[in-house]
Amino acid sequence: MLATVQVALVNTLALFLFVTLIGFWRCRVTAVRLGDTKLRVLGTLWLIKVGLTLVLLYAGWMPELDPASSDTWGYDPQRFYRDAYDLIENGWNPVVNSNYQGIIFYYGAVFYLFGHNPVVPALINAFVSLLGMLFLIRIAYEFKAQRSPRDWTLAYLLLIPEFLWYDVMTSRETLTAVLVLVPTLSLGRYLVGPVKPSLLRTMLVGGACLAMLLAVRTSMAIPVVASVGMMVLFLQSSRRFSLALKVLFMILIIGLLSLGPMVQQITGGSAVDLLETVQRVQSFKDNVASRSEWSENSVGLLLAPNNVFESFLFLVPRAIMYLVAPLPNISVPITDLLAGSWAAWQRLFAIPTSLMMIVVLPYALAGFSLALKQRKQWPAPLVLHISFWITFLAIAGGNIIIHERYRVMMELLLFASAWLGYTSCTKKQINRYAVAWYSVLASAAMFYMIYKTF
Repeated sequence: MLATVQVALVNTLALFLFVTLIGFWRCRVTAVRLGDTKLRVLGTLWLIKVGLTLVLLYAGWMPELDPASSDTWGYDPQRFYRDAYDLIENGWNPVVNSNYQGIIFYYGAVFYLFGHNPVVPALINAFVSLLGMLFLIRIAYEFKAQRSPRDWTLAYLLLIPEFLWYDVMTSRETLTAVLVLVPTLSLGRYLVGPVKPSLLRTMLVGGACLAMLLAVRTSMAIPVVASVGMMVLFLQSSRRFSLALKVLFMILIIGLLSLGPMVQQITGGSAVDLLETVQRVQSFKDNVASRSEWSENSVGLLLAPNNVFESFLFLVPRAIMYLVAPLPNISVPITDLLAGSWAAWQRLFAIPTSLMMIVVLPYALAGFSLALKQRKQWPAPLVLHISFWITFLAIAGGNIIIHERYRVMMELLLFASAWLGYTSCTKKQINRYAVAWYSVLASAAMFYMIYKTF
């Protein structure tokens, strides 16, 4: 950084020290509060994460960040980096009209406070992700019925390869992931969690995150509201909720959701119609993806819905594709990596993440099954599972284009749900779902080879 950062060097170094030390301190506090000495590994993993973030920043992101010298400039995070600076220079008056205006204001505020260079947003993203992960670890420990010797393994959330990569860029995926899980788990914790937080604090934290989510990625507020609604209606809370109070609770949540178009309008973004958005993802010909370049025998094109029926019919196959993409294509040219190609580095980190998600899905399924059986005695784990499955299905069904970056928003919830299964279920319970899952994958692989051949 001393050799390369030419803008706001002092601020950047101060931010680096603050993020590293405060992050390490919060890791230690989390381990102490949860009473698990093995969780002290969080501090070490955090230092590794900070180091890898800086290495990836210089090796795979900064080389193509300048539009004047990059042949592949135009990726959303690249535009966010430039547009956020232009926003400051233009007196906080948006220079572009887009559906992602909130993220430009977010990075604009980051650059205004600390300076405009690529290191600053990478450090901020890593720190925000850490806070979200520590919150998830704390909630997951509270939701788990019994402690086990393997609980500490949840600490490896900090090193999910793909999540680590998207922290490096001026992207909105990892921020959105945190903004999705915090309100859903906070409200679920209030409803059925063994630890009872105050309603005021829950609503303030959840409401603030949901409001920011509406600005950054409005459509992702829909699965948040759906998750909370399912918890309110179907989970048996230890708190006394009358039907009228439940209805009032849902009206407040839906009322926040309806503010999404207003938030976009205030920030100068494109007009947002949530009903139109839902309708657009149910028809391929009405979606912007229909104008994208698709190969003639693309499986993604085959699973693009043309009506409401097909959108439901293709939901599970599309969800599977989100887990396995970009497999079976595992080609990552070393020359591209050495040249600093962001696309090559992104693929390099997507491949191991896909393999990890394939391996852990049976644990998530087994954990969900166990949570359903124990819902009357201990409903808390279902909060985590409901949040994951609704978010996952919303991503699979809410985007015509199957792109790995969208799945980043549910990865923390997936691995946390799998962790519940890993630490709570027997081998017999897990093997039952593993056999079914790998049978589905084998059948899908055979179909893929036959389809691509003809």
